[in-house]
Amino acid sequence: MAVFICVMMTPYPCAAQGYGSFFGLGSFEKYLGPIFPTGTISSSFRSEMGTGLATAVLAGAKLTGSNGREFDLIRYARLDENPQRLDIFANLRIWRLGAHANYWNFDTRSEFQNGGKIDLSGLIMGGDIDLVQLDWLAAGCRADVYFLDPRFQGTLRNPFENTVEGAQQGKTVATLNIKGDRPVTVGPYLRYVPPEIVGWPLHVEAFLKLPVKGSSLTSCGLGFVFRPQIYRFDMAARLSVENTWLKFSSGAIDFQPGDNVSLDAQDWKLEAVWQLYGLDFAIYF
Repeated sequence: MAVFICVMMTPYPCAAQGYGSFFGLGSFEKYLGPIFPTGTISSSFRSEMGTGLATAVLAGAKLTGSNGREFDLIRYARLDENPQRLDIFANLRIWRLGAHANYWNFDTRSEFQNGGKIDLSGLIMGGDIDLVQLDWLAAGCRADVYFLDPRFQGTLRNPFENTVEGAQQGKTVATLNIKGDRPVTVGPYLRYVPPEIVGWPLHVEAFLKLPVKGSSLTSCGLGFVFRPQIYRFDMAARLSVENTWLKFSSGAIDFQPGDNVSLDAQDWKLEAVWQLYGLDFAIYF
């Protein structure tokens, strides 16, 4: 209705002007970019699909019972401090809007055979909207739904079993399985195109994801995307760094006390943080 009123009451000529100017929105377009497409519906950042691999550094992983007992999972579960994450992704963009899907294969396993793992593998789907879309800058908001249940399952082993006091407690502290709710996140993102550096088209990406529902999953990242050619179906390489924080509470789905260790049935809280360094390859179309 607002657009219709503007069309009927604003006597701007439309020749050689975008629709935003015709509707009297030129002052907004200076800061936000074209309110309406000036030609075909498209985006300077086109649709993409690709895959990548990231090496993570497990900066910390802690399991705390509601009775106050705390376990450092790097010691008690011997979790791998350098897991890897495989990412397969696609992002379909239509002008200011985008719909994306990712599949993660990301679990942090114990060094012991069948010793346990923190699992964050699964499908992620979401949408983007560019609130600002200029030739050199795009900034907007993103929402993601994680179709995965964060989980820890495995055995806590006594790291002091080789000491005299530890030998009396046995090797196994407990075996348990806990699961968090599916996370939902929202947050801003930014894509900046600087002048070409040594003839290489490059843009910089940054994002922040904040938890709004389910397990608390927070992440932020920075990426440098190199695009040697600007043609349809051109290829790109992305170097990225990312931090991810996970936190959730759950009662144990399965629980077995260990050797000579008394742990009452209780709720458990898992906290973990990873630093990831990745390399992605993508095709733009």
